[in-house]
Amino acid sequence: VVYSKYSPEKLMEHIKIFHGRMHIPKLLRACEKALMWDEAVYLYKADGQHDNAVKTMIEHSVCFQADLFLDCIQKARNQEMYYKAVGFYLDQYPMLLERLLQVLTPQLDHARVVHQMRKAEHLHLVKGYLKSVQKENLTAVNEALNELYIEDEDYESLRSSIDDYNNFDQIALAQKVEKHELLEFRRIAAYLYKKNKRYNQSVQISKEDKMFKDAIDTAAESQDQECAEELLAFFVSIRDKECFCACLYTCFSLVRPDVAMELAWRNGYTDFMMPYMIQYMRNLHTTVKQIDDRTRPKKEETQEEAVAAAAAGIIYNDPLLNGPPMIANTAFNAAGGAGMMGPGGMPDPSMGKG
Repeated sequence: VVYSKYSPEKLMEHIKIFHGRMHIPKLLRACEKALMWDEAVYLYKADGQHDNAVKTMIEHSVCFQADLFLDCIQKARNQEMYYKAVGFYLDQYPMLLERLLQVLTPQLDHARVVHQMRKAEHLHLVKGYLKSVQKENLTAVNEALNELYIEDEDYESLRSSIDDYNNFDQIALAQKVEKHELLEFRRIAAYLYKKNKRYNQSVQISKEDKMFKDAIDTAAESQDQECAEELLAFFVSIRDKECFCACLYTCFSLVRPDVAMELAWRNGYTDFMMPYMIQYMRNLHTTVKQIDDRTRPKKEETQEEAVAAAAAGIIYNDPLLNGPPMIANTAFNAAGGAGMMGPGGMPDPSMGKG
């Protein structure tokens, strides 16, 4: 206490040596009264009052030390201190904000951080942090990053984000970029509409941008006959024979043959329609043949085959033709035969005598 009044330059050294023997609350009051904030922060940290140490550095930035602050904020018990620290860094040390967020990532509510940054209009400062936590697929984080990609005109990162993290309002994003001045962003809008099964809107955007391959692929994926045939008629109206042929090929299962033939005949596109018709006739022939094979009655036996089969059965069962049954070569028969034969295989002379 005396040092705080009369020799403030010696107080810090004295505290570092003897803080274990001091009455810290009393000394803290003396330091605060003397506006000795560095010493107060040190005492708070030594006493385990990390929340108060952080609060003191936030309220009195003259005693701020980056490493000390990061060490104390990780041990703070009150979670509200995390967001006060974020606000403090944003106001006083914006270039160090990324480091603070990296340290606090496990403890933070990322959606709340996004809201705080959006309110302050400084989302760009935390772009790296948002990328590092996007793996959790949170709606607020995904939408914030997508918004940054649009502002930066980074369509490749936006497309990658859409493919990898789908937890966001996809229709709202599509509506936001469908009128974008860059073609690639309008293609992303068409892609989002296609993912959400709004095929007509997707095809319409692709037609307006003359991205005909995208339009054909979308029509084929829709499995909608009307959508495919309308697109086919559109290609006829703009006199694009190649796209007419490509649409017939890609949407083969959706376009009715009479519609294709009529459009081709009326507009002189018969040559471009022929690959479709050849394939259609081949498929039709194959289908009819399969049905015919399944429904054809089984072949009846001819009279000659029936007579031959009957004759074979009679021959097999006739005992006169097959001969008498053979006596089984059993051990009993073998023994009996041996008893009736004499030496050398001759009949026994004793046999037949009375």
